[in-house]
Amino acid sequence: MVAADHLPARMSGTRTDLLVLVLKTTGLTVLTLGLYSFWARTRIRRWLWSSLQIDGLPFEYAGRPLEKLMGFVIAAVIVAVYLGLVVMLLIFASLNLTGEATLGTVVAFGLLLPVFWFSVYRGQRYLLNHTRWRGIAFSMVPGAGGYAVRAVLWSLGAVLTAGLLIPLRTHRLWKYRAERTLYGDVPFAFDTPAGALYPLFAPVLACAYVSAIFIGMAQYGFSYAPVGLVLTLPALGVFWIRWRVKSFGILASGLRLGDEVVIRMNLSTWRVIGIHLLGWILTGMLMLAAFVGLLFAFGFFAAGATVNFDLELLSEASPYLIAAVLVLFFLTFFVLRGALKIAMVSFPLFRHGAATMVVGNPTEISRVQHGEKAHMADADGFANLFDMGSGI
Repeated sequence: MVAADHLPARMSGTRTDLLVLVLKTTGLTVLTLGLYSFWARTRIRRWLWSSLQIDGLPFEYAGRPLEKLMGFVIAAVIVAVYLGLVVMLLIFASLNLTGEATLGTVVAFGLLLPVFWFSVYRGQRYLLNHTRWRGIAFSMVPGAGGYAVRAVLWSLGAVLTAGLLIPLRTHRLWKYRAERTLYGDVPFAFDTPAGALYPLFAPVLACAYVSAIFIGMAQYGFSYAPVGLVLTLPALGVFWIRWRVKSFGILASGLRLGDEVVIRMNLSTWRVIGIHLLGWILTGMLMLAAFVGLLFAFGFFAAGATVNFDLELLSEASPYLIAAVLVLFFLTFFVLRGALKIAMVSFPLFRHGAATMVVGNPTEISRVQHGEKAHMADADGFANLFDMGSGI
């Protein structure tokens, strides 16, 4: 039974253990030309979920690799049909109307945005439906279509109002997802008012508008406009990061389970920036080391090969062989980058978030019972297709 007035959260495990896991799964993914990625994603999620603990009790991830594979194939077929039919029709219409394919191409790929937001909801729903804590599963009710429609409409509103509706858009989309989420048989509620986000976003708008003015002035030859941009653009970047970090904490703190259980989270902007900077520096250094290692390996191979055959024969190699080698190289590069990002950036971010999170008034948790089974057999295929979370 839960008796404390609050429950602390923490991330166990070490970055070294996670790094060993992601490097091992990366090697298997490359060797199988990407097929193992569905098993790799499952193993990494299970490690991360079991590392996250509330009151010393770990989360569990119950997703299965074959679900991901099936979902990815279904999503790939749907998107491929879309690209093969809709895109070609729009480009053909654009050529007939304007004589150029640019307009049709822009409209066609703009129509992918609803599919992207559809995938965001389905990806989150799949993760929740396969997440358990204390043996009780989370779940999210269907609603990806409604979420995509709302995301499109709120995004159009944000564009038409020059960004003024961005906080309201963020709030409404969070609210839509939160109020369709359950833990066992108890639904979540969302209490944060939209007005709580605007003080954070005001500096972002101010810097964006001033930067736009300076850009316009630069077009007319004002000499001090570049100096203004040097000052406003970095400030815009910092305020945007602060908005993303702090708004996440405010929105997460607005979640309530049942009538009593609340969540509190207080992320540090500068800590998040530091995690990203250090993480990406370490990722770059490790990738550079791997690249140098491959060059040395190739050098030793070439040095030994000259004894047995003429390297000029490589110029006569099949273009299919060369294409296969290039594909393997780029697959290694992108898979390794995603894997290192998980260990060097994502895990420290999760650890910081868990360290600042507290579950308050937890007595109602002990009364939560198992809810209805909400299984998604086709997994998060659309989310994987759009690379939601780089494998997480």
